[in-house]
Amino acid sequence: MKAYQGSISKDSLSLFASDIGSGEFFSYVGNLVSLEQAISVLGLLSPDFVEVDGHVFWLPNAQQYESQKKCLKGLVETEAGALEQSTSRKDVERYRNIFSINQFFSKWEDSPNRPVFKVGLSEEDYRLCHLFAEQIARYWKRALSDCFPEKVFQFEIADDLLDEYGVCLTFWQL
Repeated sequence: MKAYQGSISKDSLSLFASDIGSGEFFSYVGNLVSLEQAISVLGLLSPDFVEVDGHVFWLPNAQQYESQKKCLKGLVETEAGALEQSTSRKDVERYRNIFSINQFFSKWEDSPNRPVFKVGLSEEDYRLCHLFAEQIARYWKRALSDCFPEKVFQFEIADDLLDEYGVCLTFWQL
């Protein structure tokens, strides 16, 4: 027999504030997550993309892009640490595709006994944000490859990226 484990370690369950006494995700999800919540997460893992003048952006809803009229300007950090505007494709995509993980969630598990570790999060929540960002990158890479098979994308996960706070994810074309 050869076993193949999933891409998310069962050990990450120990980071959860809630404890249902389970060592696997199926019981946790089956007991605490509704079907609507599960499908919403699947939708988050496969966002819409648009291509505008050779730039690729993710969107929650590509049908609403026209009303947004994003300008093709981004930000880049100078050697002195200041932010300045840039029109290079990499800088525009890197800036416009930022997804701030811990700012995205409005609901957090109640864990008053966990001290703040970094970027306003407990160590456990910080590690979970990074785990979530890594999984988003994994799924979005696949989705981008399906939509743009001729393009190659670079992903970055970092704290306080450009003008966003907390654990952030972004991507751009190489």
